[in-house]
Amino acid sequence: MHRIGIISDTHGYLEVIDKILVDTADWQLDVWLHAGDYGDDARYMATKTGVPVIAVRGNNDRQRPFEPREQLIPFQDTYVYMTHGDQFLPYNRIQDVMSLGASMGATLCIAGHSHHHAMYEHQGCLFVNPGSPALPRDKSGGTFAVATYENGQFKGQFYYLKEKPWLKPD
Repeated sequence: MHRIGIISDTHGYLEVIDKILVDTADWQLDVWLHAGDYGDDARYMATKTGVPVIAVRGNNDRQRPFEPREQLIPFQDTYVYMTHGDQFLPYNRIQDVMSLGASMGATLCIAGHSHHHAMYEHQGCLFVNPGSPALPRDKSGGTFAVATYENGQFKGQFYYLKEKPWLKPD
């Protein structure tokens, strides 16, 4: 089984990132994916964890950011498509991100931006918006997600900052 940590919209709240990284240090994650806002936070995460951190640029990132607007990431025998999501209309964001990702062979599609956590599965493709651990807009108290990949299929799970301690992903 392989595990991907998914986070977005951290907006410079490094103390929140530190707490998440400390609490998940023994979860055996293969990679952390940061879906934008802030790219500096993703680079900070990379200095604090022993796994790769891959990020995309969000609408609140620098004018000369290092991160691309979207990424198609090879993972095991499939792909992960990640974008911040601000370029998609809100009422159709999930479907548009999944459609674009699936057209490129992705079976996990990730977008942030809304600060609302959401997960949706359709025809073998999983969409995850991890929400925001720092500035949630959905009364969740802050969230991030972990996707597990086993037997050719992704499954996702949310972790709520107000419900610590967390159980390790299956």
